[in-house]
Amino acid sequence: MNFKIVKSLYKKEMLDVLRDKKTVIMMLVVPLVLYPLVMICSLTIMTGITNSISSSTYRICLDFEDDGHVEELFKNTDEVSYSFEIVTCENPDKSLADEEIDAIIRKTVENGRECFDITYMSSINNSSYATDMIQKTLKSYSHSLTVGILEEAGLNPEDTLAPVDVHYRDVSTNEETAGSLLGMLIPFMLVMSLLMGTMYPAIDTTAGEKERGTLETMLTLPVSNSELIMSKFLAVGTIGVTSAILNLIAMGGVGAYMYNMVASVREGTGRLNMAKFVPAICVGTLCILAFAIFISAISMCVCALARSYKEANNYLTPLTLIVMFASFLGFIPNVTLSTSTALIPVANVCLLVRDLLLFKYSIRMIALVLFVNVAYGMISVMLLSKIYNSEAVIFGDGSGGIQIFERRSNIKKGMVPTTQDAWLVIIITAMLVIYAGGAAQLKYGIYGLLVTQFIVVGIPVIATIYTKKDVKHTFKLKGCSLKFFIGGIFVIAGGIMLGIIVSAIAGLIFKDSAMDASESMAQIVGDSFPLAIIIIALAPAICEELMFRGYVLGAMSGKYKQKNAIIVSAVIFGVYHMSVSKFFTTALIGGLICYVAVKSQSILPGMLMHFVNNALSVVIMFYPDEAARIFLVFEKERLAVSDVMIMLGFGMAFVALGVYIIKSVTKEKIINNRDL
Repeated sequence: MNFKIVKSLYKKEMLDVLRDKKTVIMMLVVPLVLYPLVMICSLTIMTGITNSISSSTYRICLDFEDDGHVEELFKNTDEVSYSFEIVTCENPDKSLADEEIDAIIRKTVENGRECFDITYMSSINNSSYATDMIQKTLKSYSHSLTVGILEEAGLNPEDTLAPVDVHYRDVSTNEETAGSLLGMLIPFMLVMSLLMGTMYPAIDTTAGEKERGTLETMLTLPVSNSELIMSKFLAVGTIGVTSAILNLIAMGGVGAYMYNMVASVREGTGRLNMAKFVPAICVGTLCILAFAIFISAISMCVCALARSYKEANNYLTPLTLIVMFASFLGFIPNVTLSTSTALIPVANVCLLVRDLLLFKYSIRMIALVLFVNVAYGMISVMLLSKIYNSEAVIFGDGSGGIQIFERRSNIKKGMVPTTQDAWLVIIITAMLVIYAGGAAQLKYGIYGLLVTQFIVVGIPVIATIYTKKDVKHTFKLKGCSLKFFIGGIFVIAGGIMLGIIVSAIAGLIFKDSAMDASESMAQIVGDSFPLAIIIIALAPAICEELMFRGYVLGAMSGKYKQKNAIIVSAVIFGVYHMSVSKFFTTALIGGLICYVAVKSQSILPGMLMHFVNNALSVVIMFYPDEAARIFLVFEKERLAVSDVMIMLGFGMAFVALGVYIIKSVTKEKIINNRDL
């Protein structure tokens, strides 16, 4: 890579981006002008509302025969900020409904005790506020009567009503108190501002150039794709980091100003020592820089798939929602930064910045978050490089897009689904599994799992039939050599052994997730072993294989190379099971089944492999003692290094043997074809 060329291209990209008014507005106007105005105006409005509530005159109706003391009570309140106006009504309920009065007070006497009944409308602000003030006045009235009764009985009211004296002492410093408040808001605002800051330059440098027709010109220059990608990435990252730093300065300054303003009015509130926030700001800035690498590359990857500015905006909407939901973890008090949460992109930065503002410094967590974001960023840059090396993506005319939305008469018969159709089917299936399948499992237990499996197989089948695809070819519904089944058994046996090692490692990192997943499955399956075999082992072996090794793998194989199609399908299969602790194991098993499906061009060996894997889990779940005696590894809580090495060796040997058997079938086919 020639860094002089990268520097020249970087300057060109920066000039192009800064010419865009939207980028300048999002980078400068929003953080330096809009955010301070919003925060200060919000404080002013809230203060005005509070003052308005406490200084209003509330109209109340006394719907009972009063001897004068209740009316006098509400006329002579101790508060000087608000007051009551006693209104006489012929029909109090109608007057309240017409908002002519704010509340109705009715009084009865039971066993010498006054009972007040307050009628109000919670949907009307004044009526709701009036009720709060009435409650405060009546509470004061009740307290005064209680004091009088105790004094008549010769008791000390203070000792009788409050026999225990409690004093509170807050040992938090002013900086810690301010940090806890800022830690709830600033991480979310920083993440969102960084995303918004990178969105427009990412769109302009990718989809914008496609739409303007300048990308082809750039690619004809004597520069490599890596140099072009690096210059665009650096330009987008620079804008994003600048926007984030300006947001940090603006929000920090406004936060300090508001706190000091409150401190000057409220007694006992000390001023902030901003010097104590310097370490947190420095470390937080490093984290933001690392996160900028990741979010800039991800934004560019998404925008590079679009063909126009408008389409790129549409593609970025789901990314914005995902980032927003992930950043909400910073608002949840019980969610802390741990080894597992540090691996979650976006959320790890929010949680770390929140901890830094609370002056919680963990060198290990800081290093882990920095490493994770840099690693994710490098992976995203590699993915971006792959995208720019694909002529189908860069110069695609949109053919082969989402055909489900096309008129059926315009769809050609045959072939396999497009990747766009596959992604749409995956999203729809996931949503239905979460909502419809989840509701069915809650209501019907283990039988609800059948509903989930019907959804998993039903959506791709309907999509395949509607788009006139070749059902037999799409789902690989054909026979194959017996050796593929034998090889598949060896591969899945080795995969299970390797999966145990991966599960043990993942269980150490994601302890809570592993326990929750196993406990929830144990509650659903009940105590019927044959039923569990049918629903947990047989049904997924048929339905999930048709979905993931049939529809999804077929669509991915039509666009990507064989290796990439297997990896993408395996990752999707791992994510589908919605368990952080089981993701790696499930993806590993899914990848091995994908390999056998690709080599055999049949779904049947994969179904057998899937059934064996799930059936073994059911056996272990129902007969743990017997399984422990047969498989000694299951009776140990923690695997020793020798156990890991033995299982690793056997696992790799079984997989290698299975692959050898499968490859031997492939060689036989090649020889037979040559003979023909």
